[in-house]
Amino acid sequence: MTTRGKKLRGNGIWEASRMMLPEHKSAIRTHRTRLNERMKPELDEQRVEELSASLAEALESGAATAVTTFGAYGDETTVGVVAKIDPIERYVKLTTPEETLWIPFGDIVHVTPRRPDR
Repeated sequence: MTTRGKKLRGNGIWEASRMMLPEHKSAIRTHRTRLNERMKPELDEQRVEELSASLAEALESGAATAVTTFGAYGDETTVGVVAKIDPIERYVKLTTPEETLWIPFGDIVHVTPRRPDR
C-alpha cells in the first residue's frame, strides 16, 4: 500500500494539519474578538439634550448618579457624583469613592439618578 492510500483512510488527511502556529492562533483569537465589536450609536439631538438635562440635574442635586458609557464589547455603568460638567471640552467629571473619572460626553449613552434608600 502506498503512503498516499494511508493518508486517505480514517482521519489521515487531517492528521498532519493539527498543529497550528502561534501566529495563526493569535489571528483566530483577534478575529473572534472583532466579531463581537459593536458600533457606537449616533445619538440624535433630542437624546443629547435629555442626557445634558439629566447631568445638569445630577450636578445641582449632588446625588449619586449612574452613568452608562459605550464600550466596544459592552456598556459600562459607573455610579458616582457628578462634580463638574465642562461644556467646552465636553467632559463630565464623575467622582466615585475609589477614583475620579473624566468621561467624554460623546461616550455617555444613559444617565440614571440614584435615589437614596429609605
